Amino acid sequence: MAKEKMSFEKKTILFYSGELILFALVFFVIATLEIFGVIGKREIMHIIFNWVTIFGATWMIVDFFWVIFSDKRRKKNSLLDKALLLPAAVYLITFDIICFSKLSFVNLEFRRMMMAFVFYYFGAIYLFQGIYHYFFPVPQIVEAIEEMRLEEEAKKLETFPTEEPVAEAKEESKESDK
Repeated sequence: MAKEKMSFEKKTILFYSGELILFALVFFVIATLEIFGVIGKREIMHIIFNWVTIFGATWMIVDFFWVIFSDKRRKKNSLLDKALLLPAAVYLITFDIICFSKLSFVNLEFRRMMMAFVFYYFGAIYLFQGIYHYFFPVPQIVEAIEEMRLEEEAKKLETFPTEEPVAEAKEESKESDK
C-alpha cells in the first residue's frame, strides 16, 4: 500500500501549528525553571524583563486595536489571537508598574512567581493557538498557500504546453505523412 504524499497546504499548516506548540513548550519550561529558582536570580535580569515587557505589552494593546480598526490588517490576522494577549498585556503593565515603584512586598519570590505566571499563560495561549490554527488556519497563511498554489499552476502552464499545440502538431504530422 503506497503512502499518499502530504499536500503543501497540509505541510504548511502543520508546520505553523507545530511552531506554536514548540513556543508553548519553551514558555512552560521557562516558567518551571523560574518557579524553581534555576533562572532569574540577578536583579539586572529583572530590570531588563520589566523594560522589555512594558514595551511589549504596550505593543500587544496597540496591535489589538490596530487589527480592530484596520480592515486590511483584520483580513490577514486572527482577532482571537490578539484578544487572548490582552489580559497578559494588562497584567504585564500592572506588574511592571508595581516593580518599578519598588513597593515593600516586591521581593525576589514575588517577582519569580509573577513572572512564572505570565510565562505559563503565554504557554497556554500558544498551545491553544497551535491546536486551534491546525483546524482553522490564520488568514495570512491561507492567503500565502493560495499564492503558492497560483505560482505552481503558472509554472506548470509555462513548463507543459497546452493541448492545442500538441493537437496542431499531430495534424501537421498526418498531413506530412500523406
